Amino acid sequence: MSLFNELKRRNVFRVAFAYTVIAWLLAQVADLAFDNFGTPEWVSKTVLFLLLLGFPLAVFFAWAFEITPEGLKKEQDVDRTASITSHTGRKLDYSIIVLLFIALSYFVWESRVSDRLPVTAFAGASVAVLAFENMSPDPENAYFAEGISEEILNVLSSIDGLRVASRTSAFSFANTNTPIPEIASQLDVAHILEGSVRKQGMRVRITAQLIDASTDTHVWSDSYDRNLDDIFAVQEEIAIAISAALMGALGMTQISVSAPTDDMAAYELFLRGRQQFYQRGAGPLENSIEDLQAAVGRDPEFAEAWSFLAASLSTQTGYKLMDAATTGVFTRQAKDAAERALALDPNQALAVAVLGQVASNTDRLEEIMLLDRAVEMAPDHAGIIMWAADARFQAGAYLDEALPLFERAYRLDPLSGINNGVLGNAYLAAGQRDLGHQHIRRAIELGWPYTADAAALDLLWTGQIDAAVEVSRTLWMDDGSYESIDFDQARDIDEKVLRREISSDELAKIFTSTRNFDGDYRKLIYYYHVLSDYDRMFDAWLAMEVDFTYLTRSVYIPSGRAVMEHPRMLEVAEKLLLFPVWEAKGYPFGCERVQDDIGDHLSCPDWPE
Repeated sequence: MSLFNELKRRNVFRVAFAYTVIAWLLAQVADLAFDNFGTPEWVSKTVLFLLLLGFPLAVFFAWAFEITPEGLKKEQDVDRTASITSHTGRKLDYSIIVLLFIALSYFVWESRVSDRLPVTAFAGASVAVLAFENMSPDPENAYFAEGISEEILNVLSSIDGLRVASRTSAFSFANTNTPIPEIASQLDVAHILEGSVRKQGMRVRITAQLIDASTDTHVWSDSYDRNLDDIFAVQEEIAIAISAALMGALGMTQISVSAPTDDMAAYELFLRGRQQFYQRGAGPLENSIEDLQAAVGRDPEFAEAWSFLAASLSTQTGYKLMDAATTGVFTRQAKDAAERALALDPNQALAVAVLGQVASNTDRLEEIMLLDRAVEMAPDHAGIIMWAADARFQAGAYLDEALPLFERAYRLDPLSGINNGVLGNAYLAAGQRDLGHQHIRRAIELGWPYTADAAALDLLWTGQIDAAVEVSRTLWMDDGSYESIDFDQARDIDEKVLRREISSDELAKIFTSTRNFDGDYRKLIYYYHVLSDYDRMFDAWLAMEVDFTYLTRSVYIPSGRAVMEHPRMLEVAEKLLLFPVWEAKGYPFGCERVQDDIGDHLSCPDWPE
């Protein structure tokens, strides 16, 4: 105890604690600065070593020396009666409190920054395949160059131990002047594969180069002049070369590329149709369906083309306003195409996912089960993972299951608009408002504004009317898909509703008199929600002939409690086939079904605030 008391008297404990906090702060600041300036790793290690080395030195000086009014003296030379160690100790206490406050502030700031659009680091060899440049005389051949890039990406993705950035994020840098190191940083990869494709008649020239992002230097490059029917052999050669360059001989695996079709015309139609599918939107999806139908018409054994045809048909029902009969036709065609794909190739994960989407019309538990199976088949397919997450979220939020899947899809494909949008919506539901709005704004920047209604409702809920108006306007951006809409008038109506400068009666008249709605109840439901006219909101929702379960995304957020507890929400839940899921997995946010003076409804005391 005498040693303990002496250590305490000489402020050794205080100095040790203060040094630890200071060293931690210095390490964090240094790490942040070194990351931004691209400092070599050995510098960081040297700084850490010096900080660790300083700890015993600080403890030794605290034991052996004392600060006096006359300066620093050896402790043995200081008269105990004149010692000011207790005074110094009090100063150290105040300093420690300040340091802890700074450390806590930094920790909170750093955690918020790290939460903002995070990208998880992956170990091992990694590469991003950029969209190859179209060097063909015909600019319409851009789809072919992009398609060849994706085919190479898909082959590389099958190599164990090699992480490949997702298509959407990697291809988002097409036609930009973004430096290679910055692209690599955003995609969290060490290498970039870029190239060009020149197609003329039945001849094709492919040039590819692998770049080390840390030095911005070429690791490998080559050119291939072949006939079009040799395109699959070229893909195999490039994949083998990349694998050898990144992983070495020991990391080499057997790589083979089999031709999915012998019909080159069908293959070109497939590449163009697949590109249109990724663009989304009613117009691109219509073109995608046309091209993919032509592809399977030429080659009925083309399994992958059947899968993308199924996906295009299924996805179109969510982007184009249809009546129930037309929706039913698209759904049946999607199911038939998916089943055809699986009959030809049982490993078509996208086809299984489409069957899951189709199952939502009859059994949402089966929908979730099929999407989970598709995720097992394609564990790195960001789109399928996102669908599996969204099926859970739309059915009942289920954030403990849905949010990790949304985050996983985002980590795999951080520059995807839809991945940012649905993740942001889920964060709103989890009460993480700042993070939710950041991702939804990013989704809008990336051209996917379809969760802007949830963001606007949340902003209105917190009294931020101007911000709500600004984000809601993005729902009326002219993308060329709707020629009949007067977008200026639509945005004017939108603003008046959000500012409550228009009544529900006036809105109802506008709905029947202006072409802007064109029978689209989706916007009307959103506006009645804003105006808190829940009876009219539910009238509009129940009047819809087709299933728009995704509208529940703007219910499972803090402002949606009144909607969820309204008796007529049970009618909507019945129509959307949600009760079997709620009974199996629990009601959203622990809501309970009760009978009281307002009737049969849900009570949700634990709803997020």
